[in-house]
Amino acid sequence: MLLAGCSDSPEKTYPVQGVVRLDGKPLEGGSVLFESIEPGSSGRCYTARATIDAEGRYRLSTFGNYDGAVAGRHRAVVLPDQSQMTDDPNAPLPITIPIKYSAPDTTDLEYEVQPHENAINIDLHSDDTSK
Repeated sequence: MLLAGCSDSPEKTYPVQGVVRLDGKPLEGGSVLFESIEPGSSGRCYTARATIDAEGRYRLSTFGNYDGAVAGRHRAVVLPDQSQMTDDPNAPLPITIPIKYSAPDTTDLEYEVQPHENAINIDLHSDDTSK
């Protein structure tokens, strides 16, 4: 499975895992994207993605399952769990993630992926409405 950002040519990746928290509590579901800020050694940039589980944990994949991300600086984007969306007016409201975290041009989440195993926890704040 290929999840490419700027290109589909593989480059060395490094494991990245962690926990996503919203206001100190694990975020239940959703997705995380790590987008390269600058091209890697191949001259290309890539996007790694992960699904957030019920305990807020994620493991990034770029070219294959859980292979991680390319080394370098990344912008992180966190998206809500689309399975929580419903037309049922009596259903509980889904967890809302501040919109600033949902796009590369508004997120302030930046992380460095090192050329080894990486543990990167992502802390979101619901009262943070700044851009």
